[in-house]
Parts: sequence; structure tokens; C-alpha cells
Amino acid sequence: MLRRGMAGALLAAGLALAAIASVPVARAQEKPQIEAEAARVLTAALERIEKATSFTFHAEVTNDAPLPSGQKVQFPGTLEVAVRRPNGLWNMFEGEQRIARSWYDGKTFTLLNGGKNVYACSPAPEKLDDLLGTMKEKLGFTPPLAPLLRENLVATALAKITSGYVVGRGVIGETRCLHLAFRGKKTDWQFWISEHGEPIIRRIVITYKLEPGAPQFAATFLSWDFAPSLSDAVFTFTPPQGAVQCEFEPVMR
Repeated sequence: MLRRGMAGALLAAGLALAAIASVPVARAQEKPQIEAEAARVLTAALERIEKATSFTFHAEVTNDAPLPSGQKVQFPGTLEVAVRRPNGLWNMFEGEQRIARSWYDGKTFTLLNGGKNVYACSPAPEKLDDLLGTMKEKLGFTPPLAPLLRENLVATALAKITSGYVVGRGVIGETRCLHLAFRGKKTDWQFWISEHGEPIIRRIVITYKLEPGAPQFAATFLSWDFAPSLSDAVFTFTPPQGAVQCEFEPVMR
């Protein structure tokens, strides 16, 4: 039997060695663990969007809504977006919960509630990227899939990823895709990106894992256009007949 003093010394030494051994592991875990193929495919797809001076897409989306009972219900909708950098954004969302359209022209951001025919306007910065960076704080929301509309899309996305890998292969519509999965501190992402030809995102699933019930938002892209003809009129708001102007609700801090 070991004497108490010797046992204590050995235990202390063992704990010290374990602590020293764990340091390299902990430091290694701080660096993003992303498979090279997953990083390459995602970067190529995001660069395709980032380098476009203008683009449009049409998508079918679903959004989870957790209930107090613990059940989740899912609301479908359609989303159309038009972007012209540096200062043009238009989108239209139609779903069970709401029908909304928004316009941004480098001066003003306008949101129209199509179901109630009510709209609100807010002064906006000169660049779309600045608008998207301040909307959450000033207006309390951002457009669906707003991260895809940012200028530094690749750097911003990769900075949030802690791990990622290729899940496998699948088919979205008629397109064969690589299925990628990535993890972040607050959200997880899945991407289905066309395997052949141009690397185009065909589907995204976002999991908000820190929110109650870990709800998901999913978008299946029906079409992309990276060379659209977009006039100023696309981003200019004209109130529909009978529309009533109101104010944005104050943001609760």
C-alpha cells in the first residue's frame, strides 16, 4: 500500500501531466477543422456569388416555428431576390404567415406588408453591405438569406465555421450535388452544391441550435442568374394603390 504522502504526490504529478497533455489538444480544437474538399467546394460556390456585380435567385423556403408545447410546425413560402452592387436590393417573400416585399436604392429601405397593404420607410446607408450590417440593430430584422448578399461573403462565412466535411452526394431537382455540412458556435449549415459545371448552391439548411427547439430554415434554389439586366426601377418603391404608410416598430434593447 502506498503511503498517503506518496500517493498524494503521485496523484498531483499525474494530474499535472494530464493537464500538460491536454493543452495541445485544446489549442488544436480552437482551429477550424474543415476537410479540404468541403472548404474548396464551398469557397468556389460563395466566390461565384461574391464576384457577381448583380444576381437574382428564386427559391422555395421553409421555416420552423417551435411551439410552447415542444412541437414544431413548418411554414413554407417562396423567395425572390435581386441584387445590384453596391446599392440595389429587392426581394419578395410569399408564405403562410406573411406576404412582404422590400426595396433598397442606396438612400432608403422600404418594407411593404402586402397582406395589409401597409409600408414603412427608413433612411439607409449608401452601400448594401452597410445596410445589411446595421439592419438588425436599427430595424430588428434582416432579409432572408442576408449572409449571401454580403460583399465579403467568403471571408465572413469561413470565419464562422468551426468544422466541416463532405457528407456525400445527392440530387436536388435534376442536379447532382455534393452535400456539405458545417458547424459554427451558434448555427450549423448544410449546403448542396452542384458537382459538375459551375459550383452553384442548390439547397441550404440552417439550424439555429441555440434557440429553443433548434429551429431550421431551408431554401431550395429553383434558379440563379448571375448576369441579369436590372434597371433602377427594380429597386425603386412606388406605393400601391390604397397603401398606408406607417413607422417601423422601435427595436427592444
